[in-house]
Amino acid sequence: MVMMNVLGVLVPIFGLILIGWFLKRIRLLNDWLVGAINNYVYYIGISVITFISLHDTSTSVLLDPGIYILNLVPMLLTAGIAYVVAKMLKLPKDMSAVFIVCAFYGNTGYIGFPLNVFVQGKSSLNTAAFISTLYTIVVFTLGVYILRRNTSEPVEAGKLHKLPIIWAALLGILLSWLTIPELVRMPLELISDSTSPLALLATGAMAEGAALKADLKNIGILSAIKLALAPALVAFTGLLLGSTGVIYKTSLLEAATPVAVTNSVLASQFKMREEFASHAVIISTALFAISLAIILTFI
Repeated sequence: MVMMNVLGVLVPIFGLILIGWFLKRIRLLNDWLVGAINNYVYYIGISVITFISLHDTSTSVLLDPGIYILNLVPMLLTAGIAYVVAKMLKLPKDMSAVFIVCAFYGNTGYIGFPLNVFVQGKSSLNTAAFISTLYTIVVFTLGVYILRRNTSEPVEAGKLHKLPIIWAALLGILLSWLTIPELVRMPLELISDSTSPLALLATGAMAEGAALKADLKNIGILSAIKLALAPALVAFTGLLLGSTGVIYKTSLLEAATPVAVTNSVLASQFKMREEFASHAVIISTALFAISLAIILTFI
């Protein structure tokens, strides 16, 4: 029974990733289309999901200190441990910065949203969107600070006010006292429903053709931190807090996601080890099939 439940999650997620890879391989998806899908998912789909979810999330959840402790404390601990590990590995300053950011910031939207839907049902999207917003705020504050202080390049990257997801989150919370008319909600729900499968297709398409002449040792260590240590810290924090239910499961699943595609975008903007970040995304996503199967047996 447990194995069937695990397969019921793994097959849809990795099936769509493989379909995306195959469609790009046979050129039914070209670079322009993949870029268009990415723009739709990132700027429209995830923003719409965030707006609807936070609009519908109860104030009791938003004001629950447990959700902040359960996510922010493990996230910061992961970043701290990654810093120590990077020092032990004697990584160059620029690679060390990318290593740390990749270690604590996972694919909470592209993979986290569909993962939570498949594991817990669509009702978990509210919580997943809020937690994903927390991760986004941290990576575009702490993460950008870490990258900025380790680059000599003049950059204009990482501006919180330029992120549509932040505005969507604020609007969702501020307008939560209003009822969204059905004529408005219906198209928003359709956009929301289209986002998760398109995100997984895009993930697979982006992996196709990537040269894996990678720094396997350091990426392997990074993947272990992201896929094993990060969710383990959430589980330990949850144990201390006595957390259960949707908030705990969603926090655990979001922490367990592989290295985010956004990290390679940030690395590119800061002109810092973009290839390392891109390879970390691909390799950690492949290893995610194994780590997720293990995690699903315990929740």
